[in-house]
Amino acid sequence: MEITSLNNPIIKAVAELKKKKARVEQGLFIAEGLRTVEEAVASKSVAQIFYTAIDDDRTRAVLETAAEKNIPLYCVTEPIMKKIADTDNPQGILAVCRMQQVKLESLFASGEMLLVLDRVGDPGNVGTMLRTADAAGIGGVVLLEGCVDVYAPKTVRSTMGSLFHIPVFTGAKEELFVKAAKRAGYELLVTSLEGADNLYKANLRGRIAFVMGNEANGVTQTLLQEADKRVYIPMAGRAESLNVAMAAGIVMFEALRRKIK
Repeated sequence: MEITSLNNPIIKAVAELKKKKARVEQGLFIAEGLRTVEEAVASKSVAQIFYTAIDDDRTRAVLETAAEKNIPLYCVTEPIMKKIADTDNPQGILAVCRMQQVKLESLFASGEMLLVLDRVGDPGNVGTMLRTADAAGIGGVVLLEGCVDVYAPKTVRSTMGSLFHIPVFTGAKEELFVKAAKRAGYELLVTSLEGADNLYKANLRGRIAFVMGNEANGVTQTLLQEADKRVYIPMAGRAESLNVAMAAGIVMFEALRRKIK
């Protein structure tokens, strides 16, 4: 189907998804860019696709796959794409996707290692940590209340498609999460400079949830007190600290190294 009017109700509805309120109400979000759309189509999360032109084989292939899955396709003008896209220079293809319907209990039931984010505020950091968790084989990601919206366009782009690979639970209340984790036999591991063990000597076996805190303030005092394990990352240089996404990557891949060695 072709759409040429900026005032088309379908276009207006998609443009509204750039606002969190609309995303929450509709359970939908925007995924921009060819690579991200490819991953979305493969995950069966796509509700609609909008594109400006079919000028390469990859775009043609993803649209053909989407058509086979009966996903509605809309060819739109450049001005329309700029209206619905979040980037200044859209790539020419965009998907409207359904949010994940993940239950916290199912993540715990898996017994896999989990990544938990506590009030992480930067979309780039959240996206990078999701992508890294995906690469490290982490079983799922939990975003506690106060984190940036994982379905915001910038965060989605930062995941580079990993949002469609790994289970994500959002908006968990801290107290309820801690109780549920303990009940499921999970140990909470936090990074800290006080009363902590060297990461490379710490026991990383069993059911573990790695908790990474706010960029400026770290994890809350409650989570520090509830933590079963505290670890620190040894540093040889003079840097005061590591970026939270980098620290999370080091912790997760150390756990992976132990698992596969």
